[in-house]
Amino acid sequence: MTHDRTPQNRRKAIFFLAVLMGFTVMLAFVICRPFLPMLAYSVILATVFYPVQRRLLRRIHSRGLAALIATSVLCVAIVVPLMIVLHLAAGQAMEIARGIEARRASEGGVVRFLASYADQAKLFVGRYVDLSNVDIQGQLQEKAKGIGAQVLPTAGSVAGNLFSSVLNLFLGLIAVYVLLRDGDRIIGYTLRLLPLTEHQAKRLLQILKDSAVANVQGIFAVAAAQGLATGLALAVLGVSPATLLGIAAAFCSLIPIFGTGLVWGAAAIYLLATGHAIKGVILLGLGAGVISQLDSVVRPLFVGKKMQASALVMMIAMLGGVKAYGFLGLFIGPVVVALIVALSEMLHEEIGRSAVGDADAITEA
Repeated sequence: MTHDRTPQNRRKAIFFLAVLMGFTVMLAFVICRPFLPMLAYSVILATVFYPVQRRLLRRIHSRGLAALIATSVLCVAIVVPLMIVLHLAAGQAMEIARGIEARRASEGGVVRFLASYADQAKLFVGRYVDLSNVDIQGQLQEKAKGIGAQVLPTAGSVAGNLFSSVLNLFLGLIAVYVLLRDGDRIIGYTLRLLPLTEHQAKRLLQILKDSAVANVQGIFAVAAAQGLATGLALAVLGVSPATLLGIAAAFCSLIPIFGTGLVWGAAAIYLLATGHAIKGVILLGLGAGVISQLDSVVRPLFVGKKMQASALVMMIAMLGGVKAYGFLGLFIGPVVVALIVALSEMLHEEIGRSAVGDADAITEA
């Protein structure tokens, strides 16, 4: 069945295709929804490693081979540091386990061992608060009875999450490879669909790229700096295991508001509770005055003026992003702010051009 290509039939065809496209996109969203966070991380990683792809293309004229090498570099950049961190963490964890086992044997059981530390904290806090009715050892024994019943379900959940993480990592690396190989074509096709001039489209794309790269660099630079500073402070004050706690602080630095305070704050409380008041106060001072302030020193070195927004706006964007999208919101929030700034400038420019065009038309008339 054929129809004449009259204006009315064309409008019907456009409407039908638009509705069909909307329905198809909705179905695609439902299918891909479980993998959207993974795809978002893949886009971010591909954007960060795209310069590596371009440098390889200057020497290797095969997009597929260049993308494969760039993805392999990404794997090495992620896996090698991760293996080093896990090795250090495993060594520290073994030392902790041996220390706990030795103390447990000398104290006469794990409950008494934990109760001995809890009693020290109770004595310290008891100077200011009445804790005479608190039976720490009895509560520990009661909690210990229910641990066994929770071990197997927890182990099964951990195994399932581990399998899901490995699958997402594998799919993510494939997505990075495809984006590096066909990224130019995907971007070109997307830009052709936008009702923008070539200059506007390229400008918008550059803003997205700069924002994503700068934010990634800033986040990981702050994590490394604060983790290293926390580990050094704990090592100087004799808190063990300093390496493992420094690694934990690096990961905690990604948590807005609390950040590394979850590590050095807990360590300071432990020092105060165990009678090392001077060390505890020093650690609190270093944590609040030095470690926490590294964020405002290190992040601007990487982000600079690319985000074009104040520190308060960026903090709100990160907190709101985390609340809305979880960890991925650390990246989404600042990018949204950069988009708002850029789009407002572009809209202002378009309104100005439109006003000038209308004035010229009136003058000619």
